[in-house]
Amino acid sequence: MVLLLTACVNPDGMALTALGDPCERMAQYAAAVKYYMCATSFPIVFVDNSGSDISGALAGCEAGRLECLSFDGNRDKQRGKGYGEAEIIRYALDHSVTLRRLPSARIAKITGRLQIVNLNTIYRVHKWLFPSETVFCAINSDLSFPDSRLIIGNSRFFKTFLPATDAIDDSAGYYFEHALIDTLRRDKSIAYSPFFVMPRVQGMSGSTGQVYDGARPTAGFMFSYARYALMQLRQFRKLYR
Repeated sequence: MVLLLTACVNPDGMALTALGDPCERMAQYAAAVKYYMCATSFPIVFVDNSGSDISGALAGCEAGRLECLSFDGNRDKQRGKGYGEAEIIRYALDHSVTLRRLPSARIAKITGRLQIVNLNTIYRVHKWLFPSETVFCAINSDLSFPDSRLIIGNSRFFKTFLPATDAIDDSAGYYFEHALIDTLRRDKSIAYSPFFVMPRVQGMSGSTGQVYDGARPTAGFMFSYARYALMQLRQFRKLYR
């Protein structure tokens, strides 16, 4: 699996962004990268779409395992952060040496300032339970809105998904998440599953400023969550497959 960490170091007035300070954002990105370097063994592709110099903040990270890319994107701010996120995925697929070298690897697209503290467990459990082409993300109870902080799928899925992102326009109420759920619903060739292990997220939301503490749930909650995920999977297949 390859970790694709999406970043916008300098949002430069992007709407609906609670955390705008580039220095604070860069510090959080650096902390997340260093966490994944220490806590996992996965290759990491870090991509910033604000054209910022990220080399200094990530100095000292293991050479060869971390690939850093930065480009000058995010120009159409009216369309919002989700459109910029899609630009990052497209840029990574087109320019990443790591992804080109590992074309069949699963890709974990992660919002770059966040730490998924049980990512190793998520990977092991879902690798054992599901085929490699399965796409994973959490969706709310009525299957109408996904959580885009963590999406796991292969490059074929992301290439299938990207055309739908051309319609993203936050000002019109059509977000990254809408493009994602529409793709999962419409394309019958996509094997979708919710997570059977709930991702434990640590960090701060750039949109709302909410702090996630990554707290460990009880064994009873984890069991209930797995049952809930199974119910969601059955419902999704009944409605869309």
